[in-house]
Amino acid sequence: MSTYSAGHSLIATTGGRVDDGDYRHYRHCIDVVTSYIHSHINGELQLERLAGLAGFSPFHFHRIFAGLMGETVAEYVRRVRLGAAVQRLLHSTEPVTGIALAVGYETPAAFAKAFRQRFGIAPTTLRTMERTEAYALLLEPPAVHGLRSRLKSRKLHPEIRTLPDQQVLYARSIGLVDHNFNQAAREAFTTLMAYLRDHDLMDKLTMCLGITPDDPNVVPHDQCRYNAGVVLKDGVDVQPVGKVGVQLLPGGRWSVFLHKGPYDTLWQSWNAVYRDWLPRSGETPRDVPPVEVYLTDARKTRPEELRTEILIPIQ
Repeated sequence: MSTYSAGHSLIATTGGRVDDGDYRHYRHCIDVVTSYIHSHINGELQLERLAGLAGFSPFHFHRIFAGLMGETVAEYVRRVRLGAAVQRLLHSTEPVTGIALAVGYETPAAFAKAFRQRFGIAPTTLRTMERTEAYALLLEPPAVHGLRSRLKSRKLHPEIRTLPDQQVLYARSIGLVDHNFNQAAREAFTTLMAYLRDHDLMDKLTMCLGITPDDPNVVPHDQCRYNAGVVLKDGVDVQPVGKVGVQLLPGGRWSVFLHKGPYDTLWQSWNAVYRDWLPRSGETPRDVPPVEVYLTDARKTRPEELRTEILIPIQ
C-alpha cells in the first residue's frame, strides 16, 4: 500500500490465453514435487531443489504450489511426514525417537510438538488408542489458509504489458501482519517520501510501487521484506543516501491484474492469480519478484475505491 499517488506509463499489448493442457502441465510439475517429497521425507527438502524439480523459480514456486494444492509446501511436507509417522506408530514397535528421525525431524522434541499440534495427542498416546479412532486422525482434512482455501475460483483477464528496464528508488521495511504489508509499507514510504521532499523530487515521479521479494510461505512473516519504490522521470539524477537505495526493475513481459478495494484484501487477488490464472494461462513466470503498482492516493481515496495493479513477470 502507498500513501502517495503517481501516474505511470507502460507499453501495453493484449494477450492471455486459456488452455487446459497448460493447467495439466502445471499440475504435472507439482505432482513431480509431491512424489519427490513422499520418497524423501527424511531429507532436508530444500526450496531450491523442489523449485528446480517443478521447473519454476523460487520466487513463484511456493505461490504456485499453494494455489494448486490448497496448502503451502511446508504444510504439505508436515502432513506427509506426520501421516507416515502414524503408520509407523501403529504398525511397528519402533521407538518414537527412531520414528521421528525416519520421517525427517531432527529431534524427538520437534516431532512430538508437531504431532501434538496436528493431532492433539502425544505420539505415544496413539499406540494406546483403538485402531478405528487412530486412523480417523488421518482422515481429517488439513486446515489450511483459513479463508484462502474456501475462496471460489475467479475469472481473471489480465493485460500483457512490456516494460523497459527501470531504475527504482526505494526504501525498505520488514514485517507481514495479517496477510498484508500495511505497517511495513507506511514505514518504508514515510522514509522514501521524506527523501523525495528533501531533494525536491516530488514532481519527478512516473510510478509508485511496492516490491515484495520474499514469499511469506517460506520466510517468517516478521522477516518478510517490503520495498517501497518510485520510478523517476528520464534524466533525473539521484544520489541515494541512508535508508534509500536504487534497484533495477528488469524489463520484459508482465501480466497485469487490477485489484479494486482495500489493501487488506490484496492477498485474495494474489492468491487468485496463482491459483486460477497462471496454471491455465500458457505463460511461465520469470525469475523476478512480482510488483504492486499503486494507482490511487490512499490519503484521498476511500478504501473500497483504491486501485492497485499486480504485476507478474512472465517469459
